[in-house]
Amino acid sequence: MTAPTKPTAPKPTDAAAKASEAAANATDAATKAAADATANAQKTAEKLTASATAAADKAAADLTKAVDETTERVNEFNAKFVEAAKQSGNLGVDTYEKAVGSILDMQEKFAEATPIEWVADITKAQVSFARELTSTVTTTARDLLK
Repeated sequence: MTAPTKPTAPKPTDAAAKASEAAANATDAATKAAADATANAQKTAEKLTASATAAADKAAADLTKAVDETTERVNEFNAKFVEAAKQSGNLGVDTYEKAVGSILDMQEKFAEATPIEWVADITKAQVSFARELTSTVTTTARDLLK
């Protein structure tokens, strides 16, 4: 019978070479994994940046549109308000002119009814002056309200 053979121990240089090769393989794998992760992170960041930019552009466009629409509505309101103010002003001028005219007509009737001639003359002169002044004031007011 033969004696069992003893396994021979690997030579120290073979083990070191294998360990060195394994370390190099591990380093290569880690480098590749890091490069892949960096590339994926960069792609994700670019997508997020593009998405954020698109959202910001849309928000800016929506805001601009809203501001433009609001400005248009305010301008329309202002135009209507000015027109209403002009109409109200003209109505006020018309009412003033009629009221003063009625008072002056009444004063003229009193002047005609008085038996004292100089009082009637002074009253008629005052009425004439008041009519001219009222006419000037109302004409000027209407010109300003145009």
